[in-house]
Amino acid sequence: MWHNIWYALLGLFLAGYLALDGITLGTGIIGRWLARDDAERHTVAAATGPFFLGNEVWLVAAAGITLGGFPGLESSVISGMYPVIVFAVGALLTREAAVQFRRRVPGARWRRRWDTVVQIVCVVLALMWGTLGGALLGAVPVKGGRLDVDPGVLLRPVPVLSALTALAVFALHATVFLAVRTEGGVAVRAAATARRLAPAAAGLAVLTAAAAVADGRARDGLLNPVPTALLLAAAVAALLLAPRLAAGARRAAPVVSAFAALAPVLLIGAAHFPQAVVSTAGAHENLSVAQAAADPGTLSVVGPVVLLVLPVLLAFQAMQWWSFRTKSDDRSPVYF
Repeated sequence: MWHNIWYALLGLFLAGYLALDGITLGTGIIGRWLARDDAERHTVAAATGPFFLGNEVWLVAAAGITLGGFPGLESSVISGMYPVIVFAVGALLTREAAVQFRRRVPGARWRRRWDTVVQIVCVVLALMWGTLGGALLGAVPVKGGRLDVDPGVLLRPVPVLSALTALAVFALHATVFLAVRTEGGVAVRAAATARRLAPAAAGLAVLTAAAAVADGRARDGLLNPVPTALLLAAAVAALLLAPRLAAGARRAAPVVSAFAALAPVLLIGAAHFPQAVVSTAGAHENLSVAQAAADPGTLSVVGPVVLLVLPVLLAFQAMQWWSFRTKSDDRSPVYF
């Protein structure tokens, strides 16, 4: 029982990261095109700044759950993707530094340089998360308990299309958020951009799904096609609905787009369960959730502690979002 609870917690933290930091990633991708002068760039930074560091707590918590609760995943998936993981950490640190440095020296040229770095890193991160999600959605080359990732795995049609989908979805998520949480020209342009992005994001999602069905390796990973298809349909519906809600400045709009941003976690979990990883070498090489988890004694001791900490984390996030619930403009305080 405990291994399933921990698996659900891992999914919760990963989904929380994509839903929340997806706003920051998307803002980095498209924010420079929405803000046309320093006052509007101030507005964008003020809207996302209070949540910037808190969003990454979810990724740190997911890493902790993986290392402490799923040594099988750590020894197979994480170790097999070690170069990719190191690259991701480096990209995240580069983004942190760029965001911190952009206001340390006065001058428009200085800020533009760091804004360019932020945009490049956010595009790279979005493409990378999408590629990993697309690769893990299908069967992957696990043999002897180890995953060996090479360009041939990451550059197949499904991971490539998944990367482009992630880029479009994060950008859409950010525009929906900014349409609701800002005022003035940024909000107007964000709402208009969200309407244009929605068909592209939804179309890419459907195209990725079609490629997964057509690709034998990806299709082998779909152990539970019916719930996976239902979740995909819900995510596509969310992509198309969110801009409509944003046009009316409804606060539910970012929640709807957040579901589309976190949907890959649900899709991978639904497609594979009770397996954690599906192997191209055959069912005998699959890594189940129970096999990947730590021993029941360890989980039963540490599990209640995690369940006690989780409400504190959720309460802090809720307080943070409530404290900064008002719309941002060029007079709002900027933290980065």
